[in-house]
Order: sequence, then C-alpha cells, then structure tokens
Amino acid sequence: MAWRTKKTKQGFVFEEFGWYDIEKANKKLKPRLEGGKFASNNQTVNEDKRTDDENTYIADVNQYIKRLNEYGSKKAIEIKKEVYTLVEKVELENINFSKLYRFFKEKSSSINDAFIHEEESNQERRLDLKNELNTFRLANKLSKREAYYPKSYILHFAWIFVFIFIEALINAYFFGEASSLGLLGGVLIGFVTSFFNVTLSTIAGYVLRYKNHVSWFKKILGLLTFTILLAAIFVLHLFIAHYREILSTNPHVEISSVLEPMLKQPFALNDMDTLILVALGLLITLFSILKGMNLDDRYPGYGAVYRRWREKEDQFLSSKKQARNLMRELYSVSLRKSDEMVATLSASKKSLDHLHSDMSAFINTYTGYHLRAIEGARTLISAYRNGARFVYGDRVSFEYSDRLLVGEGGLSKLNNKTLLESQTLLEDTLEKVDGHMNEFFENQRLFENELDELKDKYLSHESIEKILYQVKKNRELEL
Repeated sequence: MAWRTKKTKQGFVFEEFGWYDIEKANKKLKPRLEGGKFASNNQTVNEDKRTDDENTYIADVNQYIKRLNEYGSKKAIEIKKEVYTLVEKVELENINFSKLYRFFKEKSSSINDAFIHEEESNQERRLDLKNELNTFRLANKLSKREAYYPKSYILHFAWIFVFIFIEALINAYFFGEASSLGLLGGVLIGFVTSFFNVTLSTIAGYVLRYKNHVSWFKKILGLLTFTILLAAIFVLHLFIAHYREILSTNPHVEISSVLEPMLKQPFALNDMDTLILVALGLLITLFSILKGMNLDDRYPGYGAVYRRWREKEDQFLSSKKQARNLMRELYSVSLRKSDEMVATLSASKKSLDHLHSDMSAFINTYTGYHLRAIEGARTLISAYRNGARFVYGDRVSFEYSDRLLVGEGGLSKLNNKTLLESQTLLEDTLEKVDGHMNEFFENQRLFENELDELKDKYLSHESIEKILYQVKKNRELEL
C-alpha cells in the first residue's frame, strides 16, 4: 500500500510526502536579515509577543502542518480499510470452520444413509439367493466351497474357436491336394468337419459333468448322453478318414459311396496321412472335451446358483467399498481443509503483525514530520531574533522562547486521532486473533477426534455388521 514508509539513511520517510524543508524556508524567508531590519526600525519590543514576521513564519509552518494533516487523514482511511479487511478475513475463517464441521457431519450421514437405503432394497434378494445357494448345497451334498468356472467366458470360448481354427487348417492341408476344388475345397471341408468335431466334443465335455451328480438317474442319463456323443464323434472321425482316402482316388466322390465301405470295414484305413489326420482329430476332441467340462462348475447347476448369489454379493461389497472410499475421501478432504484454514488464519495473523508494525512506523514517522515542522518554526524564529539581537546588542535581550509557538495564532496540532483509533483497533484485533487461534487449535483437535470417531463408526466391520443387522430387523418388522 502507498501509505507504508520506507527506510532511508535519514530514517523512515513517506514516499509521497516530504519533510518540512528548513533550509528552503530559510532561503525563502531570510529570517536573520528580516530580524535585523525589524531591530533597526523598532527600538522597543515585547519579547513575549510574536512580531508580524514571526507570524508569517508560523503561518508557513502551519500551511505545511495542514497538508501533513490532510495527508495523514487520507492515509488513515486506507489503513483503517486494510485493518477491517484483515479482521473480516479472520472472522470468516471461524465461520468457515463451523461450516466445515457441519458439512462433514451432513455428508457422512448422507453417505451412511445412501448405503443403508441401497442395502434395504437389496438385502432381501441377497439373503434369498444365499438361502437358495445353501439349500442347493444341502440338497446336492456339496461342501461350502466356491464354484469354479471361467472368469472370462470370452477367453474360454476363444480357445474353443482356436481349436476349430487349428483343426480346420490341419484338415485343409490333408484335403487340399485330394479335393477337386484344390486348397479352397480343402479349407471348406476342413472348417465344416472341424466345426462339428469341436462343437460335439465341447457338448460332450459339458454333459460329462453329470457323472458328479448326486442323483443316480441324472448321473446315468448324463453318462449315456456322453457315450452317444462320443460315439457320434468317433463315427465322424471315421467318416472323415474314409472320405479323405476315397477322395484321394476319386475327386468327385459322393457321400453315399463313403458310407458303404465305412459300415462294412470301418477300420480299413491304409493311408498314413489318414491315420495322422484321425490322430490329430482325436487330440482336438480330447482338448475340446476338457474345455467343455470347464465351461461351468464340475457339479451341474451349482455354477448358475452360485453366480446369481455372487453377483448380488459383489454388488453389496462394491456398495460397501464405495461407501468406505467416499468416507475416507471425505475424511481426507475435511482434514486438508481444516489444515488450510489453520494456515490461512496463521497467515492472517502474520499479516496483522506486519500491519501493526507498519502502522507503528507510519505513526512514528508522521509524528516525526510534525516535530520536524516544529523544529523548523523554532529555527526560523531563532534566526529572526538572533538577527535582531545583533542589532540591539545588550540593550534588548529579545531571546527565543517556546512560548512563542503556542497561544492564539500559534502552531497547529497534529491530527492523529483517526490513526490512533486504527492502531487501537488493530491491537484489539491482534489480541482477539490470538484468542481465536487458541480456540481454533482446540476446535481443530476436537474436530479431528470427532472425524476419527465418525470414520470408525462408518468404516469398521463391526459398525457395518450392526447396520446390516438393523436393516434386517427393520425388514422383519415391516413384514
């Protein structure tokens, strides 16, 4: 601010307002010369009364003091405004602290209520699915184990398509030379045969899980279905093998001409490439059966029941995790804001201290300017009377006295009332701020303790279990 003083070799000064220039006034008014003239024209004088010349000197100094008072009044308004700005800032921090405490309590309650509301709408379904799961385990004599199934069905089926692709390429290679369509025909035959082989094998593996079923009827039915599918797969491989051998001698072979020799002599295969083709096809069949067995839990139906319960349970865990994360985030934000308020309050206190120091320097400098003006009046009148005494000699004393500066028409007083009021306000404010800071630190300590209590209330396992129990009781009362 422009009112602040700066330190120079001559001491503290105002940037916009200078000292009373005694040397300049001395050159302009020439008091010693004028004193000699006065003594030459006036043989008798009243030493205790100012002369007209001396009144002129007093008026010149008073003109300076008037400008000094105007400057002081103007700057006093700026100082007071700055004091009030800082005071309001300090008071605002205390208001903000109360708002922060209220904000945390309301927000934490809101997070807790949202969690309870969600749990109230989902708990019944979640408990029903849990009962369904336990009933299924009991009915099927299963231990309380997790269901085992692919975490990603996309990846699981991707492997099945990889088997189809690999076998298709193998078949394309073996059929490519024999087919009348060449490589394109081999690829087409390869993909068709591979698709049926892998699909039937996967289904067979899926059905084979029924060997684990507690029901003998479903177990036997599952094994019987698996046997039929396995036989169909084996027949498919034989058909592919015979078709390949006949195709090598007759590119335009018909399907009916393949079935007849296959039914009469199913194992009459003479080509080594054909045997390799069958062996690779059976290997793909084995992998596909294993993949089919792992499409779901090894116990039929358990995976579907478990997944329904697991989905609701994951929703609950996700909701609980979200509530905890929101509470932790709220806790961190509240502590950070509390620390920021302490830092702001400390900065305000520091600013007030600097302002108090600057104001003291201003008042001291302001008073010093007035004292310099008084000294200027003394110097001028002393020089005037010394000039007169030089003429009077010993006849008239005509000595200077401070009495000449007071009384009617004397030197004006310094108007520093507003400045002193601002200084008193600032000192009172500093005292209040010290009290505010002590109170703030105590409130912050209590606030952090309550934050910890509320955080534990909403985050601890025991508290959440109590919430769930209360929700369950409320549901039972409604029913």
